Amino acid sequence: MSNRNLMLQARSSVLMGFTEHCRRHQINPIHILARENLAPALLRSQDLRFPYESFVRVLDHAAGESKDPLFSLTLSLRNGIETLGPLGVMASQCKTLADSLAVTEKYINFHTQGVVLQLETQGNVARMNYAVNMESGLDTTQLIEVAIGRIYSVLKALAPAEMPITGLSFTHAPLTAVEEYARVLGTTPRFAAETNSVSFPASYLHLPPAPASDRVQLYFESFLNNLGQSHSKPLKHQVIRLINDLIPAGEASAATVASLLGMHTRSLQRQLKLIDTDFRTLLEEVRFERAKEILTITNTPLTDLALQLGYSELSAFSRAFKRWSGHSPQRWRDSQADADADADADA
Repeated sequence: MSNRNLMLQARSSVLMGFTEHCRRHQINPIHILARENLAPALLRSQDLRFPYESFVRVLDHAAGESKDPLFSLTLSLRNGIETLGPLGVMASQCKTLADSLAVTEKYINFHTQGVVLQLETQGNVARMNYAVNMESGLDTTQLIEVAIGRIYSVLKALAPAEMPITGLSFTHAPLTAVEEYARVLGTTPRFAAETNSVSFPASYLHLPPAPASDRVQLYFESFLNNLGQSHSKPLKHQVIRLINDLIPAGEASAATVASLLGMHTRSLQRQLKLIDTDFRTLLEEVRFERAKEILTITNTPLTDLALQLGYSELSAFSRAFKRWSGHSPQRWRDSQADADADADADA
């Protein structure tokens, strides 16, 4: 691995649907991860970080073991706007498709480092271009196919009525018969192109996005019900869950949380005050718990961890963590490692 590639990190949410897709192909997802020395915990949590290069290799391993060259593409098509989690709700509620895609673009940049996603218009054609800033020497073909497939799925979910997808293009050569791509996608992609992209008519950008489909609506309702939207769970629980989901995307603000809960920011703050807390306190609680989890089970650099938790500088995170725990993040991490070593010795 190159030093630059090691620095690029992906959120474990990129593995959404991976377990089920592996089982459909009768391969073991845990064994696939083990080939890259990745913990099974990545399949259970959507908010851990791991090397982006390892994700590329995981896709390659899975495609090889399944003997399905379109493993990554078909994986991406099984999930649409749901892959955006709570920000999918926000994207579907935007005033225009252009606004929805702006939300999507912002999320994907937090989702995986090194990704460049750009909306481009040329005359009557709009195009979502995808690229990844990864050093050469690594085959990114499977990665490109999973990315374009997800862009395609999100666009289809958000597309205003009757908006066609007019083209898909890949910079690489086809991995199997072009007819197989057409069967899977419903359209024939272009290969050996200048960009990896999904195209559609630019005239639709200023129209409102489509209402969520029954399947997506069911997902969003399930998501909101899990938050306790029906008030079967306390407000504090709802807010903490949303903060957890929004921190990686840099959207964990009181205004965003209030919007997703269907209330005004002031109303949210008033209701939290009634239960002797406030938004900032809950945000700090979530940051502390996430910090402890990541420090315990990963070797994420402290600077990256600070950014993941919404701090602009490591020093600000370090001061906060010392206030929470009484120790610096590095000293706390070392103490946990020492405790684990002692436990192994006693076993």
